[in-house]
Amino acid sequence: MLDVIVDLNLTDKNIIVVGAGREGVKRISTLIKHGSKIIVISEDVDKSIFEIEGGKYPLIIFRRKIHDANFLNEFKDTFMVVAATNNLSLNKMIISKSKESHVLTYGLDSTTSQLGDLSFASFINIEESIQIAVSTFGKSPLMSKIIRMKIEKYLKNIIGQEDILNIKIQEFARDRAKKVIKNQNERKRFLYGLFYDQEIQELITKKNIDKVKELIINTLDKWEGNNIR
Repeated sequence: MLDVIVDLNLTDKNIIVVGAGREGVKRISTLIKHGSKIIVISEDVDKSIFEIEGGKYPLIIFRRKIHDANFLNEFKDTFMVVAATNNLSLNKMIISKSKESHVLTYGLDSTTSQLGDLSFASFINIEESIQIAVSTFGKSPLMSKIIRMKIEKYLKNIIGQEDILNIKIQEFARDRAKKVIKNQNERKRFLYGLFYDQEIQELITKKNIDKVKELIINTLDKWEGNNIR
């Protein structure tokens, strides 16, 4: 049975990365963008780790040699463990130990990736608003990357600025509507209505976002007023 691609919320989650070679640092660079609290445990670290920027929390690095997985007992509230050492048997022990504690696991190499709970897809990121994953279900990270590169330029030509602005407007309207429209189905109809509203879409085309937000606020104020009466 094939795995299912999911979008995990990693914000403020505690993640332990064991091993900080070049491949491990690549995973750290991905995770830190999601606002995770990352602890790196490794005897040696690739110097590129010190070039990583943009994290919500500073990286915590423990330089120590790991012989087994018992060190995991020292950490509490761990959400995920990344086994990224160059020792296959050690990676297996780390994954096994983490699973005993019901912690999500990720193995860096092809063998341990099958033992772990998840695999890293190759992502297409469009203006920090749209993220599209290309996954080979952990079978070949290389081919995930190659296929992603093949389709990325086409997707960026298909998805326009109006789509990006509609996402931002929907986010704004959804947050506001949750406070006013308690019924989920009614809230959904309201949000759909914004997308198909000709006036709003013309304003989005003209990039007059402030006016769109004003219309949304006024509409919700009327909605709330009618419900109060």
